[in-house]
Amino acid sequence: MEEEGQEEQSQVIDTGSSPEQPQEVEVVAEIPMGEDPSALFTSSEEKSLEILHAGKKWIFKYRELTWGEKNHCIDEAQSWDAGGGFAFSISKYYASALTRMLTHTPIRPITETTLNRLDRSIGEQLVALVPQPVEQQVADLKE
Repeated sequence: MEEEGQEEQSQVIDTGSSPEQPQEVEVVAEIPMGEDPSALFTSSEEKSLEILHAGKKWIFKYRELTWGEKNHCIDEAQSWDAGGGFAFSISKYYASALTRMLTHTPIRPITETTLNRLDRSIGEQLVALVPQPVEQQVADLKE
């Protein structure tokens, strides 16, 4: 029976060593159950990215996208033609995401037009902040 308030439980796993060899033992801690639902929401913490360009330091402040904001950016990057053909613009996705994420920058206003005019090395550093539009599945932790 599990005691109340117990956060971690350890178990010993035999790695299958032979009797002649010393056995290696791996201790696995059980992941505790979440209790505070506010931990499930995106942090509103503002982060900073320093970019070195033209011999100077430039500060770009940003915050992470929420799940809903990311989906909105994906929606904005989609288009359908009259024949039912689908197109997705990766540049529109990144521009939409960055205009939502960037909170304070040396460039004002931050728009798709101003973002498209940035030096390529700056744009690549900013794009690295944006989550991929389609992310790979995370391995199931339950095993």
